Amino acid sequence: MSRLIMILLCAAALVFPFSVAVTNIFLGAALALGLVSGVWWQGARECWSNHRLLSIIFCAYMVLLLLGLLWSLDLKWGLHVLGRHWFWLLLPIVVSISLDKKWRDLFLLSLSAGLAVNLVYCVLQMFGYVEVTTGGSNAENATGHIGHIGFGFVYGVWATWLLHLGLLWSGTQRLIVWGLAAWSYVMVFAAQGRSGYLIAVILMLSVCLKWVVDSRSWRIAVMFVAMAVLMLFVIALGSGKERLHGTWLAFTQTQYEAGLDWRDSSDNAILATQERFQMWKTSINIYLDNPVLGVGTGGFPVALDKMIAERRSASRSTAHPHNQYLLNLTRWGPLGLLLLCSLLYFWMREGWRMDWRELPMAPLIFLPALALAVHALSSTSVEEHFSAILAVLLLGTGLAGNRIQNEKGDCECN
Repeated sequence: MSRLIMILLCAAALVFPFSVAVTNIFLGAALALGLVSGVWWQGARECWSNHRLLSIIFCAYMVLLLLGLLWSLDLKWGLHVLGRHWFWLLLPIVVSISLDKKWRDLFLLSLSAGLAVNLVYCVLQMFGYVEVTTGGSNAENATGHIGHIGFGFVYGVWATWLLHLGLLWSGTQRLIVWGLAAWSYVMVFAAQGRSGYLIAVILMLSVCLKWVVDSRSWRIAVMFVAMAVLMLFVIALGSGKERLHGTWLAFTQTQYEAGLDWRDSSDNAILATQERFQMWKTSINIYLDNPVLGVGTGGFPVALDKMIAERRSASRSTAHPHNQYLLNLTRWGPLGLLLLCSLLYFWMREGWRMDWRELPMAPLIFLPALALAVHALSSTSVEEHFSAILAVLLLGTGLAGNRIQNEKGDCECN
């Protein structure tokens, strides 16, 4: 049964960049088999025994998600929101299966193979050889079936992990992983996902800081500075420079002084940013109307429509405010925001305090959490298919891999 579950996880990792439906089928089947066979319960005990605090916060977050249905303004939509969190249940299964190094390596190889093939697919899309119907993905914004919202997250995390592996490896292996990382960075900055740019830069800087702190080697810092300069060069030439420029003008409110008509902007970057700011302001007002418990799980759309009907907001009707922190605040009040911040903080701490030179899997814990925290500023990162599922899969793999490596290190020392 464990072998079958691992095959399903590897198949899901391989098709992950190409099909949401097929990925969900494979992962759903793995979850069902894990629950029936007892693999899920083994993984849950493993998490509870070795990662107690993180497990408690995870459970508290899920309990609040469920209890929030009791005071939800829209129970039907609340059940839909609850269903969108199902993949977090995969964590114990991934931990249990990944305790076997053979299967863990096969899973990471499957995921990397799928992501590498998708880069080729995106290049074909860029030159017009394939067409994609996914929103936010076209020849000028080649992000395949992932779309520009999740593309920077997925490839920012993967590329930074490859960057870390290259520091550990040498020779041909280093050239291969660094080549894939460089290709990923170029594709991220050639796309139009502003959150992706930020994620890629921050994750790269975090790896630089970690290696400098642990190894005290300034040569690594110089190398990362050179890569950061190269990134800026790519941004300056890439298609995303107009979106960044528009964001800056909207933020500083200097679009009129610059002689730009933001309503006629070709990519609507300024308009989109202005709407985002208005949406965030409205979210705060929704919270202020419900300052203790919020509007409940799934209550945000109803609360927003009510404010629009009362002419208290110029925002458009939407399912979420494109900000996970504000969404949690409106749903469950200060407790919801506190649990989210605590979850991300202790998740990051779990990976950061490890020695990355001795534990190659440690970044698989830290990097997805940091990426979720950054991505949450402009999206519902812990609920999105691509960002959240990748984070869960990498977290489970990292927790299992580092636990086994630690035990081996202890045995060798003793």
